[in-house]
Amino acid sequence: DDIWIVSKEKIVLDLITTNYNDKKQPLDSVKIVVTEILDGEIGEKRSRMRPDTNAYTFPLLVEKSYKIIASRNGFISDTTTVNTVGITASQVINKSFTLKQLPPPPPKEPEEVYEEYSVNEAIRLNNIYYDFDDDKILEDAEPDLEVIKELMSEYPDLVIELGSHTDSQGAGPYNKELSQRRAESARKWLLKKGISKERIQAKGYGESVILNQCTNGVKCEDDEHRFNRRTEFKIISGPTTIRINKKRLIKRSSGE
Repeated sequence: DDIWIVSKEKIVLDLITTNYNDKKQPLDSVKIVVTEILDGEIGEKRSRMRPDTNAYTFPLLVEKSYKIIASRNGFISDTTTVNTVGITASQVINKSFTLKQLPPPPPKEPEEVYEEYSVNEAIRLNNIYYDFDDDKILEDAEPDLEVIKELMSEYPDLVIELGSHTDSQGAGPYNKELSQRRAESARKWLLKKGISKERIQAKGYGESVILNQCTNGVKCEDDEHRFNRRTEFKIISGPTTIRINKKRLIKRSSGE
């Protein structure tokens, strides 16, 4: 009998992966995991990650299915599959991955910070200001007056002084009288909210405590003068200290 020798060509399959960001720029340090899938079950896994290239090569076998995952810290992973069933000739299989960068995490909410205030320590409210020559409570002031109302509910034995200040414009005696009216205006607002009148004393300081350079004879813009048209409060009796959210109030020493 004749004897025939038949040589069968070996099929060589190479998978080449290339990695890019969402701007189509080469992306290195991407981890590629090639997983063999056998009848729906996970088989052999191979992985590579290099910081100096965006392309890797993996040899594959015929009559196999593969799942390929590309991942990198700070990016959304990308996935594809390769099926070598029925391939009869050597070839290179190219797969390109595009990884989108994850959005930055939202900024953390700042932690609530509280400060303690002691008896006779002046506490300036951020928004209780007044228009020139007027004692009317402005709408912007109401949230800060609500803070006082809440504090007096939290500390039921708290007694406070509401101290009102003017700017340096106008005569001193008139400013003293105007500041008293302003303090009374803030007091009345709180009384209407149900706070007992025995717990609030109103006092006008006139222009005796100016917080900036706008003293008598100094030319200033109205916003600068308005900074001095303010109402403060301090503990007269009750608790020796209270805690207040720092975001709402500004702490001052009594000498300022």
